[in-house]
Amino acid sequence: MKTGVFAPLGLVALGIYLTAVLMISWISRRPWPTSNDYLNASHSLPLWAATLSFLAYNCGSIEVIGMSAMAAQYGVQALHFYWIGGIPGMVFMSIVVLPVYMRTGARSLPEYLGLRFGKRMRLLNAILVMVGTLSYAGVALYTVAQVLHVLLGWTFLAGGLVCAAIVLVYVLIGGVRASLFTSIFQLVVLICGLAPLLFMTVHFNAATWAVRPERWHLWKHLPFLSPRAPLDQIGVVIGLGFVISFSYWCTDFVMIQRALTARSVEDARRVPLLAGFGKLAIAFLVVLPGVAAPSLLGTGTPFDQTMPALMALKYGPLLLALGAAALLAGLMAWLAGNVSGFSALWVEEIYRCRLVPHRSELHYIRMGRLCVPICLLIAQVMAYATFYFRDMMELLQLIVALLYAPVFAAVLAAVASKRTSQRGAMMGVCAGVISGIALQSASWMHILHFGSQMAANFYTAVLSFSAALAGCGLWREQHPEIVRQQAGSVAPESLARTSICPTPGLVALSITLLAACLLLNVLWW
Repeated sequence: MKTGVFAPLGLVALGIYLTAVLMISWISRRPWPTSNDYLNASHSLPLWAATLSFLAYNCGSIEVIGMSAMAAQYGVQALHFYWIGGIPGMVFMSIVVLPVYMRTGARSLPEYLGLRFGKRMRLLNAILVMVGTLSYAGVALYTVAQVLHVLLGWTFLAGGLVCAAIVLVYVLIGGVRASLFTSIFQLVVLICGLAPLLFMTVHFNAATWAVRPERWHLWKHLPFLSPRAPLDQIGVVIGLGFVISFSYWCTDFVMIQRALTARSVEDARRVPLLAGFGKLAIAFLVVLPGVAAPSLLGTGTPFDQTMPALMALKYGPLLLALGAAALLAGLMAWLAGNVSGFSALWVEEIYRCRLVPHRSELHYIRMGRLCVPICLLIAQVMAYATFYFRDMMELLQLIVALLYAPVFAAVLAAVASKRTSQRGAMMGVCAGVISGIALQSASWMHILHFGSQMAANFYTAVLSFSAALAGCGLWREQHPEIVRQQAGSVAPESLARTSICPTPGLVALSITLLAACLLLNVLWW
């Protein structure tokens, strides 16, 4: 495939875009009285900014590169990852999970689990989430390097290093707040760069509708239960729609962090619901061009290069420059979010709590800055692991299945029963991770056979979640006084009185969002 298709103009557009990102980072910076202001920016943004930054982070490398690759591979079934794999989990996050976190005064999931199950559980969760954020950052660097290779002809290493350097600068300048506002700018660029491609591929999609109808139905051509098929209905509904979706939305550190940047409890609960409508629409910008890719690009293009290759084929010089900026925008938003998340996790959950407590806030801010280049360096190494998968979405879903699904089981057990004990939660999470690794190892060694790595991921998620939930139920606390101490809230009284019951406005938003998701599934049956 031809690479470096617009090097001179592309470099100019790239320079303008990166300059704008750095300017926004500088303008959005604020004094940081505490390390939380630098690392988390909790309760500091208006609703519109929190919602757009939430959507921008999720519409990064997963949506742009990963989902176009999935669409080229599976057709419109890639929409499952937006609709059934997104909307129900976002509603559950808003209605159930966020108010539970807020009633404890926790600023993150590890802090909540520490209040509920003790310090050891908090440390275990922090370690798992740090591994997850590092893996995500590695995938983001891999994807940026692929885009720069196709559009500018750069080597994999050069593309990754340049992107890492830019993210390093603007995260150091403004902390997580800079990451939030630059991601909003990047979302606008992303939509502008992707929209023309949707219209340019309509004709090709219409021509292939009758030739390959199985690529144009969400459910009709999926077998009900068949692990040896590339995808099946049970895997999609339970593995993706319940376990992976709910685990991601309810336990991902960066998603929760961005929702909690809203200034009030009510606004924080509205963030995932409002972002859900944007997610429904962005799905078409990414998936439909990807469905047309095989007829336009042939079979020789790697799946992860689908979107930049389509732009290189269909766009003229000006649109190609805008498209390149759009891809880089989404990818860098994803990378910066995970870098900021890793920094906050290390400082707040391990360094301050376990290693060096009772230091000044300035000391912890400096440590957070030091973590940024370390995270980027490790992510550069981890980016090479993505080459072992057919597309990067396979790796991303595997991370959720192994690391996030067991933690979600512990959260669900904690919410459902006050008698779930610290030992039960610890043993459950460990059992879930181990069982998931065992199933994946059996698949890789061809002891068990699945129709695709994605199908294996879905069933791994179901197994790891079930094992973790069973482990949480084996050890239950029998002493009410200990239960009260273990589940006691340290939140301010105003937060402790936070109602879990949704307001009529939240209920209306949730019903509307779920109805829109259901309608789309029926129309694309």
